[in-house]
Amino acid sequence: MKQVLFLCLILITCVQLGAEEKSFDSGRNPTTAMLLSALPGGGQIYNKQYIKASIDIIAESLLIGTAIHYHIKMNNAYSQYEHTHNQAFYDEYNFYYQHRQNMIWWWATVKLLAVIDAYVDAKMFNFNEKKQKIDLEFEGLGLSLKYHF
Repeated sequence: MKQVLFLCLILITCVQLGAEEKSFDSGRNPTTAMLLSALPGGGQIYNKQYIKASIDIIAESLLIGTAIHYHIKMNNAYSQYEHTHNQAFYDEYNFYYQHRQNMIWWWATVKLLAVIDAYVDAKMFNFNEKKQKIDLEFEGLGLSLKYHF
């Protein structure tokens, strides 16, 4: 049964990959935007979304900085625990460990959202210009669609 489901999944994936996607020239390469998102704000700067870029840079910097801060505190607490074997230092170590892990997960979430945002912005870069060429008008009970070349 698992093999049948696996084969169906592969078949559906192949059909999806072979399907033609109708797209318009966006002027930006979504793959480049995603790769530039490896740097904080890189994909947003590529897409000329400077406010989003600054928000991303600030958010990622704060999360990484806080994670590093907790990591240093965690190491200090653990070294004190090793010297004294005091349970309070071990509890402090666990506290900072959990907070560091939370900051890493939040950073990964922000990074994933930045990559997705860069991809979508690159894909839709010239969308407003394309949208202005299409007029949709409601006339009484009718509907008319006009495309300006």
